[in-house]
Amino acid sequence: MSSSPNAPLRPVPLLSRRAFADRMPGRLERLWRRLTSPPKRELTLPQPTLTLSFDYERGLAGDDPRLADAGLEAVLEMLSRHAVRATFNCCAALAESAPQRLLAVIAAGHEVACHAHQHESPRDLDDVALECMLARCVDAMTTIGIRPMGFRSPQSHWDDRLMNRLPAHGFAYSAERDAAKRPYRLQTSPRLWRMPIVTDDWGYVRRPAEPQRVAARHMDLVMRLASHDRPARFAAIGFHPWLLAADTTRIEACRRLLDAAVAVGIRVCCFADVLAAAAAE
Repeated sequence: MSSSPNAPLRPVPLLSRRAFADRMPGRLERLWRRLTSPPKRELTLPQPTLTLSFDYERGLAGDDPRLADAGLEAVLEMLSRHAVRATFNCCAALAESAPQRLLAVIAAGHEVACHAHQHESPRDLDDVALECMLARCVDAMTTIGIRPMGFRSPQSHWDDRLMNRLPAHGFAYSAERDAAKRPYRLQTSPRLWRMPIVTDDWGYVRRPAEPQRVAARHMDLVMRLASHDRPARFAAIGFHPWLLAADTTRIEACRRLLDAAVAVGIRVCCFADVLAAAAAE
């Protein structure tokens, strides 16, 4: 039997903005968040700034630990040539299984940030497991004398629950895939800064026959960064030491990128140094 045309309409349950976004695939979710977010409070930078961000997982992401270690050593040598600091996002479990590697990064003058405990996806954890993971991360790293300021989610699988919990565990920023032109404060967690990572080296995996496209994209990003002086822009590029070590042409491309950035006057520094500018505001 058909319903009367004058019958009241049943209310349709609406999803909250967060719940709606959480049901989207990754790329669509990022677009939705960008379109529906209120204006950002961006960080003012004195000059164009580049951060090189290295995810060091040492077997916890299915990578070869030997390649991860070889890549780490090559990257540390590359950075020492220009005396610049980078951020190494390390799984906290490595503070227990390979503490000497993390301490070597610190001894070389770089920043160690947290890349989850065993490379688990924060977005896939329930509330109790998420809280436990963050506590384990901090405990593991502080045991060897490292107090991480930043958190980078594996594969950028983050959600608002994670962002809201990070400050309580002493984290001051999150570094995730993001197209923003400068670091900014998160609206959902005002005490937390977002360090946007605009691109990475996964093109070497997606298009193994065209490695030059990855290197060209990175170089183009650096050149465009140098051409914008007012207001100064920021860019972060994500790398994986094991991916760089898998082919000598990749680490060579990374060296050329760093050489070019320094040559055109871009400030190359770690996320913690960028955050110091935020603290001075």
